[in-house]
Amino acid sequence: MSNVMAVFQNVDKCVRCNGCVISCKRTWKMKALNPGVHKVAPDQRVIIKSQRRIDNGPFVRFSCWHCPDPPCVKRCPFKALTKQANGAVSIDPDLCNPPQCQKQCLTDCQRAGYPKIGVGSDLFATEKAWKCTLCYGRAGDTADLDATYGDPLPTNYNKLPDTTPVADMDHEPSCVYTCPAKAMRWDTRANIRDYINTPANGYLSAQGDGSMYWASKKAIIIQPKADPYIEDHITPMVSNLLTGPFAKAALVPTIFAGGLLAVIARRQQNMEESAGMREG
Repeated sequence: MSNVMAVFQNVDKCVRCNGCVISCKRTWKMKALNPGVHKVAPDQRVIIKSQRRIDNGPFVRFSCWHCPDPPCVKRCPFKALTKQANGAVSIDPDLCNPPQCQKQCLTDCQRAGYPKIGVGSDLFATEKAWKCTLCYGRAGDTADLDATYGDPLPTNYNKLPDTTPVADMDHEPSCVYTCPAKAMRWDTRANIRDYINTPANGYLSAQGDGSMYWASKKAIIIQPKADPYIEDHITPMVSNLLTGPFAKAALVPTIFAGGLLAVIARRQQNMEESAGMREG
């Protein structure tokens, strides 16, 4: 039986070299429709974007969260989306037929990385829904690999420190394998949750759910949204407020008092409890 897997991004290590973006595009034969435009679009399944207006980080991964109870899966009239046993929300492009539906997957997703519709890959000449699938069919346990998606991907065993390798680590998503800074890790969701919630590991801020998690020891990160309005306006604005002179003066006493960390920890706990209820 497969483990529920997840990608963890340590945003402090990411330098936005875009190695993960390029690797993803090559792995899935995505078109270069808008070179240099850093937005989740039909020709990109993942992007790396700064959370400040000035483009110097922290750099955060924008892609599908792979929700525990994804609304896109429920509403697809062609059953093209599936919540897999390893946590991935996959898309069967042979079943996906946007010209014959209301693009409900795009409408229903209220989080990040919602499917973009378009002729985004050289694999198909017609419109399809495109998003991160955790490289489903090419990564994970050998029992889960599907030859229709292509050859199994390699691995560097980019797991969390001190965790025991499992069969699902034998093939990594393209983005994790490629990252030269080792900013992304491929591990079980349970291990990642334990890791970011252990006080001794020193994370100031953490976000995540499903199969996508982010954490930082240096900055308060805002959960990444793939909607252009959110990612280009609200997130940088909030980040500027949190990192400006006023915020530092106001937040430092709170941090030392433990209040802010307690709020962050409680928020993470609420997300995990909610996810547990949905899975149960």
